[in-house]
Amino acid sequence: MGASTAVDIAAVTWLSVMSWSRRVNVSVGPLEDRMMTTGKHAVADIFCNSCQQVVGWKYEVAYEKSQKYKEGKFILERYALLP
Repeated sequence: MGASTAVDIAAVTWLSVMSWSRRVNVSVGPLEDRMMTTGKHAVADIFCNSCQQVVGWKYEVAYEKSQKYKEGKFILERYALLP
């Protein structure tokens, strides 16, 4: 997939991850079911277009009703973004 051109600056920030609705300079990998701390989700890893390293993931499907707000969100791991 191609890169988008804008980041949603109203990002939600947790201790080690940041959440955006849009993406910049990343590609989305294949979809897989993954057990997360908040339950089972269908997610896809996201990769830096420059270095091809995994920098986070995208929530495609949240199976629990209380987690539906995550669908379509991109999660960037801070450790992957800092030098």
